[in-house]
Formats: sequence, structure tokens, C-alpha cells
Amino acid sequence: MTVVKKQNRTIHAEKKDTVMTSLKIRKKVGEAWAFLENPVYEKGVLKSANLLYYNADKNKVLQQISKYKKGHYAIRFFGTIDTKQVYII
Repeated sequence: MTVVKKQNRTIHAEKKDTVMTSLKIRKKVGEAWAFLENPVYEKGVLKSANLLYYNADKNKVLQQISKYKKGHYAIRFFGTIDTKQVYII
């Protein structure tokens, strides 16, 4: 998981105030990366967040970062993690 905090920018994106639980996000996103706003964690586990964007291509999700102004954001993979592969976070 990568937590991103951005500086003020002049680009403003549409605001989505629909808070979703982690389970609802997982069902909607499937095997993909998600860009989340205001993630809420309890004991290190994601409980809820606003889903801003999702895509199976991580680079497309990372491109969304520049469209949002200052705030609390996270990028998270909701797919199945291969235990035989090394992930660098």
C-alpha cells in the first residue's frame, strides 16, 4: 500500500463523497488497483474510503494522482497476491 499526500494544485477534479466499505470496494474493483481518498484504517486494516478511480494497470492509476489537490490518498491493490512473487512497496 502506498499513501500519497499531494500539495495544492490548480487542477480540480470532481469530488465523490460516497464512502464505501472495504468489502464494497473489493467487489467493485475486482483484480485491480484502486486510488482511494480519505482511507480509514482500524488496527492496520482498511475499513472504508472514497473510491476515486480503479484500473488493472497500475500506471493508469498513478496518473490520477496529479488530478487531485491536497488531501489524504492511498493506492491499493485489491487482487490476489502471488505468494511466490516478491513485491517491492
